[in-house]
Amino acid sequence: MRKIFICLFLVIVLIFINLVIKNPVGLYDEKYSIFIHRLPLEKYFVVDSVGFILGLRKFVSDIAWIQLLQYYGGSAPEEHCCSEGICFTEDVCHAEDYFEHITKIQPGKYKRFIDYCRRVVILDPLYSYVYFYGVGSLAWNLERPDEALELVDIGLRNLEFQKEDANSDYWELVKYQQAIYYKLGGKYLEMIDKLKEIVDAGKAPNMVKAILANLYKKYGRYEEALLIWEELLLSGDPEYVERAKKQILQLKKLIEQKI
Repeated sequence: MRKIFICLFLVIVLIFINLVIKNPVGLYDEKYSIFIHRLPLEKYFVVDSVGFILGLRKFVSDIAWIQLLQYYGGSAPEEHCCSEGICFTEDVCHAEDYFEHITKIQPGKYKRFIDYCRRVVILDPLYSYVYFYGVGSLAWNLERPDEALELVDIGLRNLEFQKEDANSDYWELVKYQQAIYYKLGGKYLEMIDKLKEIVDAGKAPNMVKAILANLYKKYGRYEEALLIWEELLLSGDPEYVERAKKQILQLKKLIEQKI
């Protein structure tokens, strides 16, 4: 038993050394031919390392996903909330509706969002939903399309073995890539059409559907926006139910005024 603990300790030390010098960890996933690169979030190093060593990567990746949602669902950690010279803790100053901000444009916030995404897909490279959710958030809510494309590239490398299947997540991720390039090129109508194609495929997170609904509203396509918000309301997703109710009322008024 003592020898086992010594070996485990030595493995952890070797991984730590690799992390410090910013080299690949040196673990190799034979099943998917993926090298495991330096873990992106130092504070989760112990948990993530244990996941690798004990073969619990999928379990730890689910925990990492929840932590990503907690990070993105709360106030941006880099923000400070002060009133009359007094600064408050994150939960006290978080006066905005907990979920509503997820569908708003917030450039410059949540600076480590991509690291949270990278952490999940390092643990589970086939966690496609994280690519879709992360890319959508980075490209349209956080206004960091360069980081979104970086995450796309990671996903395409990890999902490359799916290329022969036209309905695979690999090609779904390519659609996100195309939509981002349309955005960068100022081709917003083409971008909207590509996002519609993504939503119609049935794999899009509700957050991406909300992004498309907001874009429809922005360009005066109220009926199409209304259909999406009605769908989100029926989904029962607690992140969107209340916001869907508000948007439905607003859109119905706008449609009446339009007539």
